[in-house]
Amino acid sequence: MPSQEFLHRKGSVWERYDFFGKPFAQARADMEAMAIEDVKPYDDVTWEPGAAGNISGKWVRPAHPTGDLIYYIHGGGFTHGSSGIPLPFLLELSHRTGVTCFSADYRLAPEHVFPAAPEDAFAGYRALLALGYAPERIIVCGESAGATLSLDVALMAKQAGVPAPKGIIALSPVTDAAQTPDGTVLEGLAPPDEVFSVYAPNHPTTDPLISPARGDLAGFPDVFLSAGGSEILLQDALIFAAAAAKAGADVRLHVGREMIHTYPLDLWDYPEAMTAFEEIELFIRQHFADAESGA
Repeated sequence: MPSQEFLHRKGSVWERYDFFGKPFAQARADMEAMAIEDVKPYDDVTWEPGAAGNISGKWVRPAHPTGDLIYYIHGGGFTHGSSGIPLPFLLELSHRTGVTCFSADYRLAPEHVFPAAPEDAFAGYRALLALGYAPERIIVCGESAGATLSLDVALMAKQAGVPAPKGIIALSPVTDAAQTPDGTVLEGLAPPDEVFSVYAPNHPTTDPLISPARGDLAGFPDVFLSAGGSEILLQDALIFAAAAAKAGADVRLHVGREMIHTYPLDLWDYPEAMTAFEEIELFIRQHFADAESGA
């Protein structure tokens, strides 16, 4: 049974926000403001709006940076969300590890349909390389739609002949939209089939940039997958873990028993989320230590 802290949580931005009747632009702005209100102050980490190339977003900068980078891609069903949503998560991560973070914005549907989002996600990665970050010192991370786009970055890097990042952290991704079960990822949000009808209208969901488990995963970077045990996207995490492992990738799968969608982002609200966050922190520390040693 989940902890009492989980059962009595205040809820994430997504759980607390009432989407009913709100235009996309208003909902996006409201949610970014809510996320920024949740930011904890730190003496050794700051954040500021900025950009990587033509991709706008938020930079999180520790006082004593290690030279490593987390490239973060936010979720929101490809229609909502912003680079401000993961700031509380990223500030804590940077505070603990000294890693610099860039949280990217990207074009959202319905104004900009597929493949605008993966194109922007990959453009952000290429821009970070152009800024001088070595690929072995970059881990790409995202939640929900952003987790799918994080997996896309590795696929697009291979296709373009660009060096892959050191690792991928994908929290509750869609990996095979053709097999995603019916239902909602969180109460009040549209089910996946409705999301994809807006995000990729008249486009087959078998496209590897919509369903990355169907892509060429040979040579895929090490990947950390997370899913809640009670969410409909658990199956997607399992599908990708099996496909990536079969292709030879090193895969870590963390499933939170009876947990919900993207629960590691609620790290201060209940112990199960903090446990998952600490597993993510360990993955980051180990992989950047390997990069430092040349492994």
